[in-house]
Amino acid sequence: MANVFKKLGSPFWYARFQIKGKDYALSTEKTKKNEAKDVLRRFIAEKKGSLSVSDWFEGLMAELEKQAHDSTRQERKRDVLMMRQDMARQLMGAQREKLAIGDAWQAWLDNPKKRNPGPATIQGYLSEWERFIKWTKGQSIKFLHELTPAMTEDYAADLWKSRVAPGTYNAHVNFLKSLFRVLKTKAGIVANPWEEIPTLPKEREGRRMFTPDELKKVCETATGSLRYMIAVGLYTGMRLGDVVTLRWDAIRLEEGFIEIMPMKTRRTNKKIRLPIHPVLEVMLKELRTRSKGEYLFPEDRVAYGKDRCSITQKFQALLGDCGIKTTETAASEHRRRAIIRTGFHSLRHSFVSLCAANRVPQVAIMELVGHGSPAMTNLYSHAGDEQKAKAIAGLPTFAFENAGTENVAALTVLPLPPSKPKDTLHDGDREL
Repeated sequence: MANVFKKLGSPFWYARFQIKGKDYALSTEKTKKNEAKDVLRRFIAEKKGSLSVSDWFEGLMAELEKQAHDSTRQERKRDVLMMRQDMARQLMGAQREKLAIGDAWQAWLDNPKKRNPGPATIQGYLSEWERFIKWTKGQSIKFLHELTPAMTEDYAADLWKSRVAPGTYNAHVNFLKSLFRVLKTKAGIVANPWEEIPTLPKEREGRRMFTPDELKKVCETATGSLRYMIAVGLYTGMRLGDVVTLRWDAIRLEEGFIEIMPMKTRRTNKKIRLPIHPVLEVMLKELRTRSKGEYLFPEDRVAYGKDRCSITQKFQALLGDCGIKTTETAASEHRRRAIIRTGFHSLRHSFVSLCAANRVPQVAIMELVGHGSPAMTNLYSHAGDEQKAKAIAGLPTFAFENAGTENVAALTVLPLPPSKPKDTLHDGDREL
């Protein structure tokens, strides 16, 4: 007769039963009697050959879980987890495809499912991928499908320990999640191991605008290509990436406009027309005699493509020469590096503030800076070219060294609103 019983000194219940005249006495490895009875029924069904497929599967998963839990060696735990993934792939009928981690980057570049990120964005992704590659080598991971959810947690922890900011951490994890999603079929991945890695709350920060005195100092001190970049940023509100990659065919000096499709809103396929301020016109004409190629800043464009921080660092050095503080100590324990509060993007904020101080209608400002959200833009009526041109022409002028300022109106600086810890532009407007 089948029953469960306890042995003296053992915490587990034992199962005793007989099948075809043969006696069995096995430990159920359960400390609760009801659970031990369930194991007993399973033992009997297994010996009789009447165990269901679901019972076999449940037992297999329990055994794999037990081996992974009981193992004291990290390598064994990894083997068990990889075995589970391989079994899941076979059960789901997935192709037994493999994609070496060393081949994944090119496979991602060639895959149309990644959409069409710009060169600067791809360069940023590459630096994130190279960090991941370096980590996988230390873990002896050769193929994408070998990466388990537990491993992604280890990598996320390693990334966070490197003292990156929450926004950087989120961007890094989101890229890896996207890459694995794009290569899922080609790499034979059953489930994306990054899906369960949560993003961190962003520490919202602003970019303060420059004061009139700071703008005057920056404009007078800047040399080389930075002089012209600053002029473009200050009098158009363009982001650094758009300034550095600006092409001459976008400059319509005869019409008095610059027409671009901002990187950040390129997905909307919308161009914006920016009136050329008199000071900027003089600067562009001067630059045209020196820059004969396709781009206004060919050397800086190449440097920006290799390292998006290169131009920012040059601008930060200029601010240091002008005695302008660019960083402040982090207030949050999660942020373990200084926060850059004043940089090239501050020119964009200054542009908006100058427009507001000169009583430029909000609708014109919205059109000039270009909104990333079509829904937000549609809340406002559209400003015409004449209205925008008039708005820009009325902005104060700042002297640039050797900029031919004798050809423009007398220099006057209108007052700006007082600086605040947070600018009115939201964080989504920040340079990526």
